[in-house]
Amino acid sequence: MLVSHIVTKPSPYSKVKKIFIACISIIGLVLYFYGMELPSKDRQVFSQTTVPLLLNSGEVQSKEAEVSIILWFEDGNIPHGAWTKRPMQDWIWKYDELQTGGEKVTVTLSGSQMINKNEESNLYKWYTTMQQELAKTGGLIYIDERVDQAMDISSYLSNTNALPAQWALVGNMVSIAAFQNFFLTSVIAGQDRINIQLLSRGKNTEGRTVLAIPALLQEF
Repeated sequence: MLVSHIVTKPSPYSKVKKIFIACISIIGLVLYFYGMELPSKDRQVFSQTTVPLLLNSGEVQSKEAEVSIILWFEDGNIPHGAWTKRPMQDWIWKYDELQTGGEKVTVTLSGSQMINKNEESNLYKWYTTMQQELAKTGGLIYIDERVDQAMDISSYLSNTNALPAQWALVGNMVSIAAFQNFFLTSVIAGQDRINIQLLSRGKNTEGRTVLAIPALLQEF
């Protein structure tokens, strides 16, 4: 039996196609490695120019928000800067102690206030600075911001490049926990790392919304 060996001549279009694919791959790799070198710089620019909180997000019409802040110190030691570097000039801290077992005492500083958009911008600047300082001593910051308006959570997450990790729908309430690169505090929820939690209930704009960083501690 004779078996013929057929050699096909490559088409010029095939060569062009291979060159085109190779160029696209190279460009993709360049953009990938370029992007890998920039996240810290991009994060700094974002945090200085954008406030990913409710009033400045462009997703709500409310002019004011109710904000609550808890500083958590598991070892009971409060750095001096926690008292003096307040979120706002007229901010008042409330001191509490919690016995966690044995002789160990956890300490919290908490406070709440109504804020406008300008005060919210200052609050976010304070957060980015204070979080880094408290991280050195084991302290944690929890922020709870609420507005009297229902909100499109999916639009907020998209505009702030947040990646949803957990979500739930109960009646007219939506809850989504997500991770957003520009919030520095994070916690583990189940098997997921999150740093924001959004809950919104109501219909259209009638209702109430809370943004919690990194997770909700108080009832909603």
